[in-house]
Amino acid sequence: MEAANIRQVVGEFVPLKKRGHNWVGLCPFHPDKDPSFSVNEDKQIFYCFGCGEGGSAIKFLMKMQGLSFPEAVKTLASRYGITVPERPLSPERRKKLQLRDELIEVNEKAAAFFHENLLSSRSAAEAREYLEERGMDSSIISTFRLGWAQDRWDALVNFLQEQGVNISLAETAGLVMPRKGGNGHYDRFRGRIIFPIRDMQGNTVAFGARILPGKDQDDQPKYINSPETPVYSKGKVLYGLYQNKSAIRKAGFGVIVEGYMDLLALVQAGVGNAAATLGTALTADHVKFLKRVCRDWVVVFDGDAAGQRAAARALPLFYAQGLNVRVLSLPVEDDPDTFIRREGKERWEELLESIPSGLDFILDRGLELHGRDTEGRLRTVEEAMGLVDAVDDAVRKSLLISRIAQKTGVREESLWERVTRSGRPINVTKVKNNNKLSVNRDAEVSPPNLNSAEAKVLGFILAHPVFMEEFVDFSLEMWIESSQLRRLWDAMVNLYSQTGRLELSTLASSLETMPELRSLAMKLSGAFPPGDNPQQLCEEFKKFCVHRKKKALRLHVLENLRAGEENQDTETLLKKFQQLL
Repeated sequence: MEAANIRQVVGEFVPLKKRGHNWVGLCPFHPDKDPSFSVNEDKQIFYCFGCGEGGSAIKFLMKMQGLSFPEAVKTLASRYGITVPERPLSPERRKKLQLRDELIEVNEKAAAFFHENLLSSRSAAEAREYLEERGMDSSIISTFRLGWAQDRWDALVNFLQEQGVNISLAETAGLVMPRKGGNGHYDRFRGRIIFPIRDMQGNTVAFGARILPGKDQDDQPKYINSPETPVYSKGKVLYGLYQNKSAIRKAGFGVIVEGYMDLLALVQAGVGNAAATLGTALTADHVKFLKRVCRDWVVVFDGDAAGQRAAARALPLFYAQGLNVRVLSLPVEDDPDTFIRREGKERWEELLESIPSGLDFILDRGLELHGRDTEGRLRTVEEAMGLVDAVDDAVRKSLLISRIAQKTGVREESLWERVTRSGRPINVTKVKNNNKLSVNRDAEVSPPNLNSAEAKVLGFILAHPVFMEEFVDFSLEMWIESSQLRRLWDAMVNLYSQTGRLELSTLASSLETMPELRSLAMKLSGAFPPGDNPQQLCEEFKKFCVHRKKKALRLHVLENLRAGEENQDTETLLKKFQQLL
């Protein structure tokens, strides 16, 4: 990706001005009044002195567009005419990719059909009136491509057949269903308002559908959704995140709600920084996608008891990803839709100013539900410690424990004893002078002459390739000092960007013309036999990568300080340097 100049990549999204050796502009990742965003063409990195985001051009696209690493590489290659060498795909892999493309294509055709129905079909008159009553204007209908499924058994079937679509493909996409007699198909969605669901690249991967009020009898649920398909997993897609990711970044935080109409009502009221779950509980995969967009989130579920329980269950997922999360508790009779339409945007924003952190929500809710006697406080502490258990960062864990002790009257020492008993941490020792990292594991055997921290990180990834995605965000190319290890990392990244996965056998084949790298990869992977808890070891290595990345960024800040360029905000640079210590 060296052919893609980072200034050109960033410049498509952020207006930049030359300042000394760097280019500066307003940061797109947090509310920024003074230019705190810096791009260095020599090093091909960006860094924000306001929020601390930094990395390569690929990292910028990942953050800006919510892409995975392979997706960012492909996007960059397509946008700037860069040729990414493609390894021959296996017949099975080629078949899967072809099926994915075909399913997305048929979904797009269906979305266009439903949307046109809503805009012009006589049968959609009642649906249009309903949306108008709910305050949905034409811009919302267009942006989210809302549609209407006619109350007929074969409207979509006939349309897709006219378009030359194989109906078995439409069945795989979850759009139609086979008749019980085995003769033909019928439409899954009938007499319903349609909500197309898009992935982070904007592809239509599924649909939600709402029946009109008064017609939801016992045998007709209010909402139905597409089934799981090869292109859609409800635990990995959030409604509206694609359309609203720019608004979320601009606001500096995002809001999570439960339903389609909740989200649309917020957007209609001018609250565009929202995403919605799809009739399912929030999952760890959902939160990983949210992390790509921003670090601060507000959970807003219904005001009833079920909504409060859903909020409580979601919080550990945010803490596990190191995100900041707060909880907005609405009046018990409300959901975001009814509240924002009745009270308006101003009142909504007033509520957001004083809402508790996730931990305080758990503590306040627990003490209210269980009481402040000994048994009640015990239950509350156990619920709150579930958040502590999800956190890896020692400083954050300490602050959380201090807060629990303060609000419940339990001694901090007792809470720390509970943490210690809950699991034995892996002992990782960092030596300041040479940044060596030693991991005490009974079965570990270090490769000869390759006992550096950099080698251990790559060795772990090679032995546990399922964790590759966890490390692509740490900009290893910025700080790996060994040229041989850096070349190996480049080969690993290249393979991952092409296939979306890292397989040692495939990597070895790709390195046949570079036997020294092939041998190095094998030695490193062999140093990490399967362990009892690779996830815990992964977290330790990620902490080390954060440390090394910060060190590289400190050097970048120091270079700016030493340059002493005119109009340079030295005070801001010094503060940022201190934050990176």
